[in-house]
Amino acid sequence: MTNKVLYTVAIVIGTFFATLGIIFVLLLLWPDDDREETPAQAVTTEESAGEEPEAETGAEDGENEEPEVETDTDEDAPEEDMLEEDAQEEEGSPENTVPVSIPEEERSKGALKFKTVSLDGSIVTQDIFSDYDITLVHVWGTYCGPCISGMGDYAALYKELPDNVNLIGLVIDTYDGIDNNVSYAEEILGSVDAQFTNLRLSDDLYPLVSNVQVTPTSFFVDREGHTIGKMMGGQRCDKVKERLQSYLN
Repeated sequence: MTNKVLYTVAIVIGTFFATLGIIFVLLLLWPDDDREETPAQAVTTEESAGEEPEAETGAEDGENEEPEVETDTDEDAPEEDMLEEDAQEEEGSPENTVPVSIPEEERSKGALKFKTVSLDGSIVTQDIFSDYDITLVHVWGTYCGPCISGMGDYAALYKELPDNVNLIGLVIDTYDGIDNNVSYAEEILGSVDAQFTNLRLSDDLYPLVSNVQVTPTSFFVDREGHTIGKMMGGQRCDKVKERLQSYLN
């Protein structure tokens, strides 16, 4: 009885181990699907990684397009500069001018030619007339009471003149190369804020005023240096202004 039991147990145990062996062999022979999928996944990963540089290249191309936009902006700049230059030229053009009409019969045959200095020592020639259609020359002296009292009227007249009309003074008792009365003349002009140029007498100008018997005296000159009409000796500023207005038509 005991032998039968042992024989049965041995058979069961042998069968068990035989079954385990068969299962082990089957597992070894079974195809490994997971191992075959791994290369495909690796390829997919590499392809995905290879696409990233293309995206970066597109970004670099976009950066290269920016200078083109800046170039278009720069092309507009010259047009703006031209508009600004045109505006400056218009602003610089004289606006406060009036027509000047001088009867031909009132012009002198000869034209003034001279060289002298102003009260501040600057050299002045007949070219002082060339920038204006007509110039009022006011002859006065530091010894002349009516000249001093009326200087404020000429200072005011100068400030209201059109751009193509000028006023200059000729101080008859100052002389080129001599400083007598220069400081006093400057004091008289400064007291009324007279801003117009004042000349000293010179050898060239002496013949022009040699016949002046009274001060103040005024006369007119055109841009070529021709004197206009007769000298106005002893006339007040309002009378001189009326004569000036007769030429401004």
